[in-house]
Amino acid sequence: MTPEVTAAVAEVRMTFDGRVEVEEEAQGGAYVTVFDLPIGPRFKPAVSWVGFLVTFQHPRADVYPHFLDAAVAPADSGALPAGISAGHTWRGKTALQVSRKSHRWNPAADTAVTKLAKVLTWLRSQ
Repeated sequence: MTPEVTAAVAEVRMTFDGRVEVEEEAQGGAYVTVFDLPIGPRFKPAVSWVGFLVTFQHPRADVYPHFLDAAVAPADSGALPAGISAGHTWRGKTALQVSRKSHRWNPAADTAVTKLAKVLTWLRSQ
């Protein structure tokens, strides 16, 4: 992992209590999965793992997309909100993709942690 990616992974581990799995990516990035994150009452289960790739370009590149356990479904049995799609995989697991692109990514301020926090806030607001 590049030094910037190593620092980003350390920040994720410090910020999110619980299990964090990290696998180095061949180009210097890291595949990160954070477990047992509350995603809000709109979903059942209301807790999921969230996975994402911190690319070797970090912090100059957005952390996008994020993935959830495919078992997550709307609590009211309705459709998934716009921005979440089924039929994806994350590290060999069936997954939902959460598409929340940061069009104004600022490498001086935005991090893997701030992006994950924004994704969680968005999920909880659905």
